[in-house]
Amino acid sequence: MDSKSLAERIVTRALKSGADEAEVYLVSEREFELTVRNGEVETVKQATSKGLGLRIFKDKKLGFTYTSDFSDEALEESTRRAIQLSRVADPKPWNGLADFEKGGIKDLDLYDPSISEIANDKKIEIARETEKIALSSDKRITRTERSYFSDSETEVFIVNSKGLSLTNKSSGISFGIYVIAGEGNDMQGGGWDSSKRYAKDLDTVENVAKTAARKAVEKLGARPVETQKAPVVFDRYGSGEFWYGILFAMEGDSVYKKTTFLTDYLGKRIASGLLTLVDDPTISRHVSSQPFDGEGTITRKNVLIDKGVLKMFIYDSLTARKASVNVNTMAQRYGYKSLPSAGILNIIVQNGDVDREKLISGIKNGFYVKGLRGIGTDTPTGTYSCGASGFWIKDGEIAFPVDGVTLGGNALDLLKNIEAVANDLDLRGGLNSPSFKIVEMTIGGKR
Repeated sequence: MDSKSLAERIVTRALKSGADEAEVYLVSEREFELTVRNGEVETVKQATSKGLGLRIFKDKKLGFTYTSDFSDEALEESTRRAIQLSRVADPKPWNGLADFEKGGIKDLDLYDPSISEIANDKKIEIARETEKIALSSDKRITRTERSYFSDSETEVFIVNSKGLSLTNKSSGISFGIYVIAGEGNDMQGGGWDSSKRYAKDLDTVENVAKTAARKAVEKLGARPVETQKAPVVFDRYGSGEFWYGILFAMEGDSVYKKTTFLTDYLGKRIASGLLTLVDDPTISRHVSSQPFDGEGTITRKNVLIDKGVLKMFIYDSLTARKASVNVNTMAQRYGYKSLPSAGILNIIVQNGDVDREKLISGIKNGFYVKGLRGIGTDTPTGTYSCGASGFWIKDGEIAFPVDGVTLGGNALDLLKNIEAVANDLDLRGGLNSPSFKIVEMTIGGKR
């Protein structure tokens, strides 16, 4: 029996066993990863897996089980346990399957069949060559932590008692390296990778290797600066954690519980008019795109912040019902062993119209952030405090590398004080941002 028919049969069985509503989330996956160090293959991992999660609702009570055993006995037992669990759960008026729009899903071109045909020897060759080029690109590179290659194929089926029946097949392929530069008390690390849906879209081995080496070498000699207030430029690859802090504060259930500093800001300006932030998992071939979310809702582009105005919070169907709001929902799902939950899918801070060099050129003294150590934003209060590294800007030019400093401020003030957004957006992953400049932040360093 094929996976779709199997899922449909389990849904029917659950309804006959007493469930009011039932959903099967079935995942079939192949994964491969190898690591190379000092030219030798250090680890090789290859696995295929298949499993399903069964979610049922009975009298507004939830029961959830999962299994990788597809025998009739195991599936029947899984259904029985889900029903039993629902009987002892507490009823919640918002429980139930998501409402969904009937219709087909968009083909986002997420599957490359050629990936499965790549020979393991070729994968090893790519990892070794990446390491070789990185080590030889600069004499200050002393060693590699690892060079790796990985690929995967995933097929997801979601079937429920409301008539939903969706399938998505996707692939992923990536390689990268992390290197160490310097010796003794002055050692710095740097890494880079390329991750795509299609093998032919990958970056070149040479560019990945040399970029990793440059990122390590450029940080040698890093030192703290005096504590002060100064303009701060966030690099496009160094701002991810900053945006995660803002996004966590936009989580719908936190708004319902009034445990986020953004609770009362829906429809109000929270940021500079230069800032527009969207969740868009509908981009063809993108590594974070998907045609439907963890609840089976067909994905779409959602505008979260529009020219500085907060337009929506992040809900799945359950938290939206709980809060009595009618919004486009966004649900993540981390495999068949997990329940769906509200979450971002593919965040994009939209491009500005300023060259990145111009963000820096007008600064007499300031900080160019290349990396953050953690999220930094306290969700209940909006207080921002985070360790950072990067470069000091002097008279409009990069002067020296900086480390051992802490950035501080208030998240709302920081958002409103974004005075320029660069045009250097690079869609690499699940959170993508151009570089941007904040008028002033507190930089904690030497006293």
